Parts: sequence; C-alpha cells; structure tokens
Amino acid sequence: MEYKNKIMVRGLNLWYSGKQALKDVCVDIQEKRVTAIIGPSGCGKSTFVRCLNRMNDLVEAVRITGEVFLDGILDGKNIYDPDVNVVELRRRVGMLFQSPNPFPMSVYDNVAYGPRIHGEKDKEELDEIVEWSLKSAALWDEVKDRLNKSALDLSGGQQQRLCIARTLAVKPEVVLFDEPCSALDPIATGKIEDLIHELKKQYTIVIVTHNMQQAARVADYTGYFLLGEMIEFGKTKQIFENPKEKSTEDYITGRFG
Repeated sequence: MEYKNKIMVRGLNLWYSGKQALKDVCVDIQEKRVTAIIGPSGCGKSTFVRCLNRMNDLVEAVRITGEVFLDGILDGKNIYDPDVNVVELRRRVGMLFQSPNPFPMSVYDNVAYGPRIHGEKDKEELDEIVEWSLKSAALWDEVKDRLNKSALDLSGGQQQRLCIARTLAVKPEVVLFDEPCSALDPIATGKIEDLIHELKKQYTIVIVTHNMQQAARVADYTGYFLLGEMIEFGKTKQIFENPKEKSTEDYITGRFG
C-alpha cells in the first residue's frame, strides 16, 4: 500500500540565542505511519518535533529558517509564513509531552476543553465528543463512572491517555509525542504503545523517544539525529539492522550516546 507524504520539511534551521540547534533538516514524513526520532540527549530531537506545530515560538530568542509543509493543512502554505493562524495549526497538529499535564478540572472538562474553546456549546454534542475521545484513547472503560472526578486523581498512565483523549477531541490530523512514556512504568508504557498502533490507522504520528526498543516496536520509519543534524532516515527495520552511516550504527549498538 502506498502512503503519501503528510509532512515535508525543507532546509530547517533553528538557533537558540545564537547557538544553532538544528542544521538544514530535510525529511518527508508519511501519512498514517509512525515515525520515531532517536538520538542522544541534546541532539535536537524535541526541538525538531516542536518545530512541526511551532511550539518553539513560545521560547525566547529563537530564530528559525526553512520551510515546513503539511499536506491538506493551511492550504499548502509553509507553516512559518507570517499570515499562518498558529492556533488553527496547533489544533490540526496536536502534541503530547513527557509528563502528563491534565488540567486541574474533571475528566469530562479536560476532554471538552478544546471543543469548547473552538465554539462547541451543545451538551449532547460535547457528551459524544468526550465519549468518542476517551474510547479512542483506550480510557473510557476505566473512567466512564468517574467523569466528574478530578483528572488529578488518575494514575500517571491514565493521565497520559487522558491527555491523548484531550488532543483527539479537537480532531487533529497529526499527533506529536515528545517522549510520552519517559515518566511511566512498563505496564503503562505498553498501553501507550498499543494505543499508538491503533491511532496510526487515523493519524500521522511522530514520536521522540530515548528508548530504542520502543522505536523498534512502534515505528514504521526512524530518523537518527546527532548534533542538530538528521544523520539518517529510513524504514525502522533498515535503520536498526543495516544502517548506512557509521555514527547511526555506533549509537544503535551502544558505542556512544
């Protein structure tokens, strides 16, 4: 089966306070596939992924050059064009972070938050969105009798799945995961990985992970970063079993990093 490109990155550079963190990154990321970004700490993995929905705009003294195109989003514009609606961009390109960050409100209100912000007021419609989103995040059966209880009472793994449900509630097309399991135990991690396998049927997924076994388990494609450069990109099996670059092989075999 052929998959088309959903994300096209061309000549992406980023500087923090004059220090270059990304260097001429070019890559195509396929629709409804899982792409893992691996590499040693401080190599630019998270910085790269945050460029895909302009989260780095929130950091002071950042300068970015290059282009990022998202098929079917923003009428084919470079997302860094000055007239791009960043709120709409982030609705279409959702993001999950390392530590779960539920809002200090009920489970229901966490999931309904986004649709309400975007103008949905009908209670029946919100009920349907909340149920659908929680089912999509494999959480409904665990919380359907606790919808009005505080989200902060959930376990860490449940909180992370709640954050996934909150992201899905606004109907994104791309979901970015920035080390979503780093704060979770192995059982909770397994549930998130199973969920990612299900989500890719509908969404384009990019996941930053420091866990190479996780990349091998969940990703169709893998990109290896080192010192701000995309050293190698390809099918996950090829990257792990037959890397073309010596530095990729050194990292995967544990010689450094």
